[in-house]
Amino acid sequence: MTERTAAAAAGAAGTKGTPNPRPAGLASVAGSRYVPAWLSGATNLFAMLVTAVLVGAALFLVAWLSPVLAPLGLGLFLAAIAAPLFTWLRERGVSAGVALAITVAVVALGGVAVILLALTSATTLASSLATYSDELQARYGAAGVPASLRDLIPPEVLAGVLRSVVDILLSVGSNLAFAVVIAALLLLDGERLTRLVSSGLGSGNPVFRETPGLARAAITYMLVRIRVNLVTAASLLVLMLVLGVDNALLWAVGAFFLSFVPYLGLTLALIPPTILAFAESGPIAAAAIIVGGLVLNLVAENVLEPTLAGRALSLTTWVVFLMFFFWVWLLGPVGALLSMPITVMIVLTLQHNERTRWVAALLTRDEGTAEAEA
Repeated sequence: MTERTAAAAAGAAGTKGTPNPRPAGLASVAGSRYVPAWLSGATNLFAMLVTAVLVGAALFLVAWLSPVLAPLGLGLFLAAIAAPLFTWLRERGVSAGVALAITVAVVALGGVAVILLALTSATTLASSLATYSDELQARYGAAGVPASLRDLIPPEVLAGVLRSVVDILLSVGSNLAFAVVIAALLLLDGERLTRLVSSGLGSGNPVFRETPGLARAAITYMLVRIRVNLVTAASLLVLMLVLGVDNALLWAVGAFFLSFVPYLGLTLALIPPTILAFAESGPIAAAAIIVGGLVLNLVAENVLEPTLAGRALSLTTWVVFLMFFFWVWLLGPVGALLSMPITVMIVLTLQHNERTRWVAALLTRDEGTAEAEA
């Protein structure tokens, strides 16, 4: 009896001192360069369920508060776009007060100009919908339009798209009015807010310590996209002016903002001018808009952006598409403008956290991007 007890005690001590061997499958997963060690072991089902419930509740609140969050997010986006102008002025010796005044004035004047353009164009387009509908019916009745196209895309569908564009312009214009005010206030109060956050969290706080790096990376991405989008929008404007498309300036401005979404944004921006070109000038003009826009899209994303930034942050295609439709569903039309800025900030935050850097590596094309940013 004593010998059995001693043997059992010795076995228990050996079991306690020696870790259980890990199965070969888990060992291979743990050795993966993408999956961290804390995820390769047994998962806590209760924690996963709680996290899923919290994420669902947060998304419900975001959707419920979207009338408030949409202009707020658009204001933050405009302030982020204007921030490089302030930095550029400061680097050239302009005092902080003068640089801030110029930046706020540019945001206010540019925002008012875009609002007036959107609302005026929406009014003009709404008043001309009947004319465009008649022109589309006449074009479909012409012999040059294939019967298959008439069956696939009836003229009523194209007229409905133009009506939807009017509603989107009115919605974005109203949100943009509040966003311009928010952006100006953020620029004016940015230094004080930074000082309050620093004193509240402390300069040694991880959140405050990582914020400058995130801001620099985000500004770098924004500067690259602004230059690429300006070239794309200007080229598209010239093409539309040559073809005589109505409201060409409006569609060029829309292409500039939508081009923050790689590949998909400019494609969507081509839809209204293509319909108008078809209604006004026929299928050849519409085909010229489509071909010219697609060429601009490919050149912008595969030549201009890598040349200007060496792909400082290149998201995978599935992330671009998924995040675009997700934020449009959650925030409405403004989500189309905010989808990529929000996604970029999420990816940059993941890259600056050692435990989530593997997730950022899965969301970007370049495997070394996370290490380079770190």
